[in-house]
Amino acid sequence: MEQSSHNSTEKVGQYYAEWTDRYLESFGTYFQALQTTEQEDLMWYIADLMHLGNGMKVLDAGCGVGGPALSLAKRFEVQIEGITISDNQVAYAEENKARAELRGSVNFSQKDFHLLDEYYPENHFDIIYFLESLVHSNDPERVIRAVRKVLKPQGVLYIKDLFKGPRNPVDPQYVEYAIQATNEQFCLHVREMGDILNLLTQYGFRLSFCRTPEVDQNFDLGNAFTAKYLFQLKMDQEGPWTDEGFIFLHWMEVLAHKHY
Repeated sequence: MEQSSHNSTEKVGQYYAEWTDRYLESFGTYFQALQTTEQEDLMWYIADLMHLGNGMKVLDAGCGVGGPALSLAKRFEVQIEGITISDNQVAYAEENKARAELRGSVNFSQKDFHLLDEYYPENHFDIIYFLESLVHSNDPERVIRAVRKVLKPQGVLYIKDLFKGPRNPVDPQYVEYAIQATNEQFCLHVREMGDILNLLTQYGFRLSFCRTPEVDQNFDLGNAFTAKYLFQLKMDQEGPWTDEGFIFLHWMEVLAHKHY
């Protein structure tokens, strides 16, 4: 049995207290390993997938320092709640909001996305999205259950995250070593994609798609960040290697609707 979500979120908060400045240095205000060359292009792509429109209530679950939420509120007259477990990220996000010219409104606060149903009323949000944030949870079932309560009927749930990659024709210990090291270094819980899909089905979501993001992808910042702060894998075995090592993670996106 996994440890309580409280223990997990406490660790994530401590992690970002130490690491937020490193993320800012490497990624700017977006904190996304999978990016587009022009950062805002990623948000226009996601906004189109979610059918984001004026007047909607939106939750950015794991908002970081506010980059994605502020980009959306610049273009759309929406009400966005951006939540993060990190109090210093909230402070950065408020500074960024003070400099932004917004059409919509954004409210940043320190909250735990495992407990959404304790903060917000039922059937409240039109859209809830997680951008490389759900992977920090060691209790995604608690998160999905809470999302279902606060999302409106037929409301949209969008997840972009990293998951365990393809089965490699090499000794599985190398893959598990890489994933364990990634989890430990970056305070993650990388899972199989099927684990999340099963939870969505269990809690009454209708899946629209699960796929590799169909956008021009730029991993340069994410690869550089990982190489700088994690490790360099040097393998002599034959297998699906790249110049950076071997493939052990997939970036995937999921879009689902609250069905019942």
